[in-house]
Amino acid sequence: MKRPNKILISIPCLSIGGTEIQTLNQARVLTSIGYYVEVLCYFEHELSTVDEFEHNGIHVRLLNLERKLHFIKFIKRIVREIRTSKPQIVHVQYMSPGALPIIAARLAGSKTILATVHQPYTKSHGIHAKIILRVIALFTTKFIAVSQNAEKSWFGDSGLFNENKPVKLQSNHFTIHNAIDIEKILEIVSSVNTVYLRKDLLIPDGIPVIGAVSRLRHEKGIDLLIEAFNQLIINGANAHLLLVGNGPDEQKLKDTVQTYEINSSVTFYGEAGWERTMQLLSIMDIVVVPSRFEGFGLTAAEGMAMGKPVIASATSGLKEVVVHEETGILFPVDDVQTLKTALERLVNDPDLRERLGSTGKERVRANFSIDLFCRKIKALYS
Repeated sequence: MKRPNKILISIPCLSIGGTEIQTLNQARVLTSIGYYVEVLCYFEHELSTVDEFEHNGIHVRLLNLERKLHFIKFIKRIVREIRTSKPQIVHVQYMSPGALPIIAARLAGSKTILATVHQPYTKSHGIHAKIILRVIALFTTKFIAVSQNAEKSWFGDSGLFNENKPVKLQSNHFTIHNAIDIEKILEIVSSVNTVYLRKDLLIPDGIPVIGAVSRLRHEKGIDLLIEAFNQLIINGANAHLLLVGNGPDEQKLKDTVQTYEINSSVTFYGEAGWERTMQLLSIMDIVVVPSRFEGFGLTAAEGMAMGKPVIASATSGLKEVVVHEETGILFPVDDVQTLKTALERLVNDPDLRERLGSTGKERVRANFSIDLFCRKIKALYS
C-alpha cells in the first residue's frame, strides 16, 4: 500500500506543556518515516514552542482565532484550511473544542481521521461532554487515549494498541501511552553542574530538594503540595521546595507561601522550556505530581527516567505511571496529610529514594520509551 505523504495535526494551542511535547514527539516520528507533517493551531501559541516544531522540520500554520468565535464560523474556517492543505490523514488533538475539528474534517472530505484525547473524563466536564465524545468518535477512523484510565473514563472500557495486530482488526478506541525520550533526558542531565545550579537558585547545600513541574492552576494541586510542605517544615524537616511553571494561580500560591513565612525555603522558578525543565528536574531529589486529575502524568515519567522517586496523586493516568511502593508513592487526591507523610518518609530515607528511583527508571524504559512509542505510531499510520 502506498504511504500517504501528508498528515495534518490539528491542535487548539501551542503552549509549553505535556500535550505539545507529545504532539512534537508524534510529528518527529512521522517525519522520520517519510511523511510531510503540518500542524494547524487554531488559537493561542508560544513562539518558543512554534520554533521548536519548525526547528524539527514541521511546518506550523497559525490561525490566531478568538476562542469566542461562533462554532459555525469556526467549522467553516477549519474546513477551508483542510481543503487548502489536502492531507491524506487528519489527526485531531481532542482538546476543547475537540468535536468541531472532527466535524470539519468530515465536511472537508477527509477519509482518514484520527483523534487523541489527553485528559480523563471528570464530573466537571459534564455528562454531555462524554456523550459528545462517544458520538464524535464514531466519525473517526480510530480514537486514541494517552492512558487506559483516561480511555476507560470516556468509553467505559480500554485496551492497549497492539502494534503487531492489523489496525482494522482492533477496537475503534485504544490507548497509546505518551512517550519519554530517555536518552535525550539523560544526555541533558549528564551536562548539568548540579552544584552550580543549586547555588544559582540559592538552594542551600546538603538538604533534599522537593520539586514539581506544573501549570500553576487548581487542577494541578500545587496548593496541596505547599500546604504539605509547610507542615513538613513545622515538624522540623530541613528541605527546599522548587516549583517550575506559571499560571493563573501563581500570585495566590506566592501569597500562601508568604503567609506561612516559608519564603526562604520555596523557589518559584517560573516558566521554563523543556530542556531547561529537565535541567531543573535533575536537581530535585523528590518529584511530586499532586494533580487532582491527569491524563497521563508526563512529569512523573520524566522524573522516573532520571531515577527520581515520585510522589503522585492516585488519579487516572498517574496510577499507570507510578506503581505504589515500587516506583514511587501514591496518595489519595486532595489528601494533604498523606502527602505530608510521604514527603517525610522520602526526606528522611535516602535509601528508599534510591530504591524507588531505580525501579522507576526501569519501568519507564520498559513501558514508556520513545522507541516503543515509535513502533506503535508507525504501525498505526502504516
